[in-house]
Amino acid sequence: MKPLSLPLLTLYADLQQQLETAVAPAGSVFRQEVAGVAYLRAQVMTARGRRTLHIGPESDPDAVARAAAISAEMERSKERRKIISSLKRSGFGAPSPEMGSLLEALGRAELFGQGAVLVGTGAYQCFAGLVGFALPSAALVTQDADLATASLALTVSEDTDGIEGDVPASPVPLIDVLRSADHTFTGLPGLDKKALPSRFRSASGFVLDILVPQRRRTDTNPMPIKGLAAGGIPLQHLDWLIADPVRAVALHGSGILVNVPAPARYAVHKLVIAQKRPRGEGSKRFKDLEQAKTLIEALEARDRWALRDALDDARAQGEAGWADRIARSLEEIGRAGL
Repeated sequence: MKPLSLPLLTLYADLQQQLETAVAPAGSVFRQEVAGVAYLRAQVMTARGRRTLHIGPESDPDAVARAAAISAEMERSKERRKIISSLKRSGFGAPSPEMGSLLEALGRAELFGQGAVLVGTGAYQCFAGLVGFALPSAALVTQDADLATASLALTVSEDTDGIEGDVPASPVPLIDVLRSADHTFTGLPGLDKKALPSRFRSASGFVLDILVPQRRRTDTNPMPIKGLAAGGIPLQHLDWLIADPVRAVALHGSGILVNVPAPARYAVHKLVIAQKRPRGEGSKRFKDLEQAKTLIEALEARDRWALRDALDDARAQGEAGWADRIARSLEEIGRAGL
């Protein structure tokens, strides 16, 4: 694997900091006269897509300051696009256009701000800046996304204050958020036709799964997340994976701030999951082991104590479901000594 230079990692850290400290949405500000009075408005992206934001009269200093902040953030977003292009050329992983559009929509809906965690290959695509290495491109390819949440109270409530034609605090179903990224998204019915959908698919075949930790064997599948008008698929081991997630930037557009599992936990979780795959999922099993192997190599070089702590913690969860599976996977990837 190719190590990423300190200047590149610093550039990535600066990009993340800029996203974390943004105080206004990026938008195109324009002036409009109504009955002889000049007003400031802006085109901004919301949870439901592009909308017109009423800022206030041009004579109001607060409105002028808010318009200036929106315009300034738009200029910064253009600069971030240049930085992202440079990082991608230098070996940083990035989501596909479909994945990127989906993550943008989820970010606008503040789902990551409420604690939702991107898992699966979508998260792996964000790890280069966290582990300091360009990860192999073969392990980055995916046609699906997995969004995990430990909270069944997750909601999308669009702040419509100032958005023309709306009422404040309008609740937004998850399907509306997804359709702001791709209007062809639809919920897929499960075995229980009356249950809320936990899988969503676009016309191109891109799939989003909503996942929740399995708390007990009697959990219904899916578990209802009423605030999203969606369900969550309960999975074993997920609560361990998404404990103490970290922030990362998905390199799409002008950058998307997401939550992802800690890379060491992700690597160890893949060691466990690889041994749980049915025989018919050989390609997924191979990808599990490949992702675990590359992350382990990177972590041994840059953060070996985090890897050691994750392995120790996972093994302490139990023998049959954890330690034995970890041992078998490590042997398969030639790291039995860990």
